[in-house]
Amino acid sequence: MRNQINATVTVHCQSKDDDLGFHDLQPDEKWSFSFRLNLFFTTLFFCSFRWPGHFHHYYVYKASNDLSYEKIYWAIKAAGPCYHRLPSQKLKCRPWKP
Repeated sequence: MRNQINATVTVHCQSKDDDLGFHDLQPDEKWSFSFRLNLFFTTLFFCSFRWPGHFHHYYVYKASNDLSYEKIYWAIKAAGPCYHRLPSQKLKCRPWKP
């Protein structure tokens, strides 16, 4: 996960079973995490993103969509989160949900 906003972004990621805590990312700073899937392959991680004047959240891993991918790369942008699942892929961006 890379902060591509020109401000410090506080990231808080968690699943039903794991809370990964709060992390302050400076502009262009990266942070990563890893985990094991639950027994039922229903693991779901969501993160919140806060920077001055903004607060958003987004699902960053959903086993039903992402199970076959070893890594997912995220770029946090002011307009919304962007990701790719393979290093050769182009970033796919989504708008922040209201």
